[in-house]
Amino acid sequence: MVGDNMKIYLDLLIIVNFFYDFLILSSTSTLLKRNAALKRVLFSSFLGLFSMISLFIKFDKIVLLVLKILLSILMVYVAFGKEKFLENLFYFYIITIVLGGTSYLFGGDDGYTSLILLMIVSPFIIGLYIKAIREYKYKISMIHDVVIIDGTNTYKFSGYLDTGNKVIDPITKLPVIMVRKDIGINQDKFMYVPITVVNSTSLLKCIKVDKVIIDNKIVKVLLGLSDQPIFKDGIDVILNDSLREMIL
Repeated sequence: MVGDNMKIYLDLLIIVNFFYDFLILSSTSTLLKRNAALKRVLFSSFLGLFSMISLFIKFDKIVLLVLKILLSILMVYVAFGKEKFLENLFYFYIITIVLGGTSYLFGGDDGYTSLILLMIVSPFIIGLYIKAIREYKYKISMIHDVVIIDGTNTYKFSGYLDTGNKVIDPITKLPVIMVRKDIGINQDKFMYVPITVVNSTSLLKCIKVDKVIIDNKIVKVLLGLSDQPIFKDGIDVILNDSLREMIL
């Protein structure tokens, strides 16, 4: 009777271990948009079962830790290859920690509970995590270093790439980036650029400086002087959407 229970327990443990590894690898692939082949992910998940050898052979804690690290490195390499390997490995560990914390939080101590958590709770938690990380990475990708040089003066700001800013000067054909009106740049030489807001046209005061550098790339733009509360915390410049391909 004990032997049958042990067999059932091992069967469940194998299933849970395999699918946890599959979920971690699949989530890593989804988060990083690796599009890893299913057969590679499945084979890598199968390799993860070798971690269960510790159930039958007693290892020193340090040795066991080293073996698990080496196994995880092999799994990531098999699933995704060598391209961007360190990034793949890092997020593999992060998602592993998230799943481990989820299991601990809901008290998944036995095989049956762990299996339920695996099939219901864990994918939901991982989905939320992937959504949050993608939103964070998108937000970060929209923020850029902006250097404005005017004569002997150099100004350093943080710029936000705004899809809503599509203002182009019809005469010079230059895109307009929005800066605070009180930003401190010399405004003696200026021009007016027509802009359309809510089916009405108005004139935006703009200036041209000697040089504008965005993420170490020189761009030709006009600076639109704005006194509207369109700037977010820590953002001094609203970049033009037409600059997207150039700076991303």
